[in-house]
Amino acid sequence: MPNIKVIDLFAGAGGLSYGFEQAGAEIVLAIEKDAWAVETYKENHKNKNIIEADINELPDDFFAKYKGEVNIVMGGPPCQGFSIAASNRRKKDDSRNVLYKHFLRVVDVVEPQIVLIENVKEIVNYKLPDGTKIVEDIKSFFETHGYVYDYKILNCRNYGIPQDRKRFFFIARKKTISEDEFDVEHLMENYKCPEISFFEAMSDLPEVKPKEYPEDAVLEYDCKPSNEYQKRIRRYSEHLYNHIPMQHTDKTIQKFSFLLNNHKQDLPEELKPRVRGNMEKISDSSYSQNHRIIDASKVSPTITASFYSSFIHPFQPRNLTVREAARMQTFPDSFVFKGKKTTLSKKLLAKKGIFEELHLDQFNQVGNAVPPLMGEHLAEVCINLFRENNK
Repeated sequence: MPNIKVIDLFAGAGGLSYGFEQAGAEIVLAIEKDAWAVETYKENHKNKNIIEADINELPDDFFAKYKGEVNIVMGGPPCQGFSIAASNRRKKDDSRNVLYKHFLRVVDVVEPQIVLIENVKEIVNYKLPDGTKIVEDIKSFFETHGYVYDYKILNCRNYGIPQDRKRFFFIARKKTISEDEFDVEHLMENYKCPEISFFEAMSDLPEVKPKEYPEDAVLEYDCKPSNEYQKRIRRYSEHLYNHIPMQHTDKTIQKFSFLLNNHKQDLPEELKPRVRGNMEKISDSSYSQNHRIIDASKVSPTITASFYSSFIHPFQPRNLTVREAARMQTFPDSFVFKGKKTTLSKKLLAKKGIFEELHLDQFNQVGNAVPPLMGEHLAEVCINLFRENNK
């Protein structure tokens, strides 16, 4: 059977694409509107068929040429513009509100046999302005377009990803004569495996200290991999990219050192955070979310788009590096992230007029991605469903 051909919408840095490529699929088109994420995608994918574009601005005619050619359409349309409950939290003019509709528009035009949607677990509670749940709208679309489907919230920690990451996975396939139903969780059963701890995923990485390296430094390994996970993650790499710590101040390093050595004790007065604009006054605000020391014996906490200041390394007085976050997301060490490591908040960048940095920085790209290994598992499930349909 020829290669399975796939369109990846809202591709980001390409975690899902990478997983599908590893399973033997061909990404004939990927769409992402962020310039830095596109740069990362082009750097790392053998199928470089990505275009930097806003899906809102791509007409039906653009996608029509893929009808009959593409077997799978996949992606994770952002839905954060919808409220979970109260109508006063809903932003009617949020541009993200229409993005899932554009995903469905592409499915309508291309008519793939298989569709995969990945999203945050909260999507099951997101509501449309009329109060209808977005999931019900998606289900209605697939029912009226001749698909059978199933969706589940799965925790990636159960499938070889060293991270507590619950995500929504929706798979649909064109109805066959038998119209067989299927269960996503059951289809993923073969990929379940023992959990992998932070230490098991990271212990072979060299120790790095803040302000010790230039931002673009490429490092060398200083030991061999000690387990199968590390062997897998290093199999294509001879060097270490994106393993440069944040440029912490001396005071921040002292604070992190104190926290590592004095668990659950209050910071001394000289290390407590100050009120912004008044270094003499201690802040009353809680910064506990920025003082979470990772437990190396357990799977990592969830890696989000803005996680870079959320966690302290279990043994080193610093936040995590992009490479460590990428390891928790199962990106191989050979995967190089482009763009700036981190930027100011989008609101602050816009206020300051620094529009050239209004992009997804490396930490955003990692946190937004589908773990490539999870993508590979899902790819095999989708490919098997496609082949069952075409026996």
